Amino acid sequence: MNFSLTEEARFFSGMGADYLQTQHGDAKNNWKPFMKKGTPPKWCRDRMVDVRHIKLEIAPDFDAKSIRGKATLTVAPIYDHTDFLVLDACEMEIESVLVDGATADFDHDGENLTVRFGATLPPDEPLEIAVTYHATPRRGAYFVGPDQGYPNKHLEFWTQGQDEDSRYWFPCFDYPNEKATSEVIARVPKGMTSLSNGALISSDDKGDYELHHWRHDVPHVAYLVMLVIGNYVKVSKEWDGIPVDYYVPPGREADGERSFGPTPEMVKFFSEKTGVRYPYAKYAQITAEDFIFGGMENTTATLQTSLTLFDERAALDTSSDPLNSHELAHQWFGDYVTCRDWSHAWLNESFATYFEAMWQEHANGVDEFEYYLDADWKAYLAEDKGAYRRAIQTNVYVEPLDLFDRHLYQKGAVILHHLRKQLGDRLWWKVINLYLTKHGGGSVITQDFASAVEEVTGKNYDWFFSQWIYGGGHPDFKLKARWDEATGSLDYSVLQKQKQDELTAIFRTPVTVRFVYQGGEEVRTFEIDKPAHRYHIKLPAKPKWISFDPGNSVPKTLDLEYSEELLINQLHLDDTVMGRIYAARALGAKPTKKSTTALAKALGHDKFWGVQAECAYALGRVHTSQALEALISATSTKHPKARRAVAKALGEFKEGSAAAELAKLLEKDESYYVAGEAALALGKTRNAIAFELLEKALGRESHNDAIRNHVFAAFCELRDMRALELIREWTAYGRSQQARFAAIANLGRLAHESTEDKDKTVARETIEPCLEGDFRTCLSALSGLQSLKDAKAIPAIAKLARTTHDSRLKKRAKGVIESIRSAQGSNKEVKELRDDYDKLKENYEKLKERLDKIEELEKEGKKPTKRDTQALKKTEKLTARVSKPRKPSSKKAKAAKKSASAGKPARKKATTKPTKKAAAKKASKKPPAKKKSRKK
Repeated sequence: MNFSLTEEARFFSGMGADYLQTQHGDAKNNWKPFMKKGTPPKWCRDRMVDVRHIKLEIAPDFDAKSIRGKATLTVAPIYDHTDFLVLDACEMEIESVLVDGATADFDHDGENLTVRFGATLPPDEPLEIAVTYHATPRRGAYFVGPDQGYPNKHLEFWTQGQDEDSRYWFPCFDYPNEKATSEVIARVPKGMTSLSNGALISSDDKGDYELHHWRHDVPHVAYLVMLVIGNYVKVSKEWDGIPVDYYVPPGREADGERSFGPTPEMVKFFSEKTGVRYPYAKYAQITAEDFIFGGMENTTATLQTSLTLFDERAALDTSSDPLNSHELAHQWFGDYVTCRDWSHAWLNESFATYFEAMWQEHANGVDEFEYYLDADWKAYLAEDKGAYRRAIQTNVYVEPLDLFDRHLYQKGAVILHHLRKQLGDRLWWKVINLYLTKHGGGSVITQDFASAVEEVTGKNYDWFFSQWIYGGGHPDFKLKARWDEATGSLDYSVLQKQKQDELTAIFRTPVTVRFVYQGGEEVRTFEIDKPAHRYHIKLPAKPKWISFDPGNSVPKTLDLEYSEELLINQLHLDDTVMGRIYAARALGAKPTKKSTTALAKALGHDKFWGVQAECAYALGRVHTSQALEALISATSTKHPKARRAVAKALGEFKEGSAAAELAKLLEKDESYYVAGEAALALGKTRNAIAFELLEKALGRESHNDAIRNHVFAAFCELRDMRALELIREWTAYGRSQQARFAAIANLGRLAHESTEDKDKTVARETIEPCLEGDFRTCLSALSGLQSLKDAKAIPAIAKLARTTHDSRLKKRAKGVIESIRSAQGSNKEVKELRDDYDKLKENYEKLKERLDKIEELEKEGKKPTKRDTQALKKTEKLTARVSKPRKPSSKKAKAAKKSASAGKPARKKATTKPTKKAAAKKASKKPPAKKKSRKK
């Protein structure tokens, strides 16, 4: 299963990190706990019987949006004295239950179906349980089609089982530790197409409808059983005799080829690298409207969002390869070998995410691969810092989907890369092959993979799994380098700055460091296992640059306390992509003329777009006229993703020249996404030309409404209340769906900035009804209400939390309520503080630029005026003071202030000079009580 929709979002939207609730960690840990204290652990579910085969006869009714079905399960009792069986069967009407053809007693409470056999059954003897039922499912199975608002929507029926939603459309044992073969006999309206697991056995014409019989002979779990019915065009391909097909709505065949064309090559790559040939009879991919995830790896038949289809212009800088490769990798990791219970779900998702990255390595080279993994890592860091920290393997959760987060996907993938680099490719692929062949067709836990590593390598890797899988956090490295000319040696320090606690350790990891000097280089490997390591390294000459962890194999954050010279040389000379990127990020924190020149040069000449993008971001932080000129010069950079980064960085400047360049990109760039980013950046400039240009851009069509989505966000940055009505119009049902979702989310955000209560009321009353919409509409509404911060919205949000059947919506709704409550009372102070900071920052940047000019004058032998220097210092102090996080006053804040004043005399306010008499009277007074308290 994959949450992300498009490849382009990885580098620019943080893989969903935008939706994280940013909250402060507690004082002890500096991170928020994953679950509330006292949350009980979940243990693997018991199996009363062995389910050997599932036969489904299913008839969807498109008009009534209901289903009638018969589920026949072949089971064999495991326990002695088995006289009943409990199946999962939610929100369905059970009409009858037969056991080996005879009527059986049963109880159904709306969630569990208890079948009573009337006698004790012998173990291991198979029997058939046939359940006839009907349902109008709210989960598990979905009807999508045209209505008054969207008359052209594609008519479809599709199912989605993971995590535990198959129980809503057929009775089953709905847990990942049970596998069975399956067959689906579907009643399909005449002229429509169906897709299910395995091979199509027959298609019988029954007059007004057809019966399509699908059968899959390799055991798989219930959540992977699927059925899709709709009007599709099938495009047939193959790899080594295995059909590799895709299904798209009529008229979208060309888009389908762009999205799914590389799939046969992916099947070949994964088969050859794992040493395990694709294990099923066929592989197919099909699209779904309004799909609630990015994709779902149903065995042999992956279901993907229709948003993955893209046109020729979008192909300039987007791709479906990440989604396709992720779901295909699941056919091995998740389908063929399946986690035994949800606490070990990383064995499904981390592996699929890493194999997704390895496809990038195979198809696009090492540079793309390393930067791809860096995007994964940044997504995890956003969650770790902004939401919570947790161990990757944990059985403490409320709903299984709680675990499907950036720790499970992205962090796990980066950790697998770390393990691969420690083992080397030969041993890595040997481990993968052993793991798959030994456990193929079965269920696994983390120890199964750890045992495969130990069996192949002969080494105990318990320490590795202890810190990376069963522990949380990561090493925060701070590096220091100082050359001693007298001894010809480098004083090199490696510090781990993360705080140790019950979840986060001091990490043990081997790290390679490359020291490059004039005429040669030396590579050393250090075993890092302490908070601080200091090395004195004898070198033939002073290093020109230093590369810590070439190839970026260690999961980490890096603070490079290197000289500017070392960083500039690394930016220009390091032959590894991440080495240059780390240097660019570090130089962005050193706003000197030299560093700016170096960043500008790399922006214009580096061979990889990711380095160009990082240089653009760094120049946006430098924020000088020199940086602005460099960014303007780079607006014609060839790679659209690099241009997109340039546009984003230009949004950090208020100058009219920045707005003018962004206007050109918005109106003329061939990339939808560059134009969209330019719109957002233009809003950030708050230039006078912005509103009219943004309003005009609302009329432009683009892939998944990328331009309009960015325009709505741009209006929020612009803070022009004329945009409120424009955005509100786009929230109407019937508007282009992706634009509507963005409008709902941004309406609350902009209304929050208004000083008029009526604007907030209109926004709330517009957004609240959207909480009754489909999954994505609800998510957008929750985002909008969270930004609005209106306490009057809490009852509507609480109602959604009580009534929704989607655990993600329930969790999100509760988080939004908590966020709104915590924001009460602080809104005005925060807004005033932000406005003050914006003004001071602008003044500071201007004065900083003047100081640069002064330094140039000094080199020419001229002296700067005293006034300039003093003004700069004063503004620096004000900026530092305002940029510190401030909270609304409270008893704690007052107590802290009082405690601080006890140790330090309060600063005097500026007053008129006291008279001699007043001064003498003041001097005669006793020392204040606070001095006594200090002695205590």
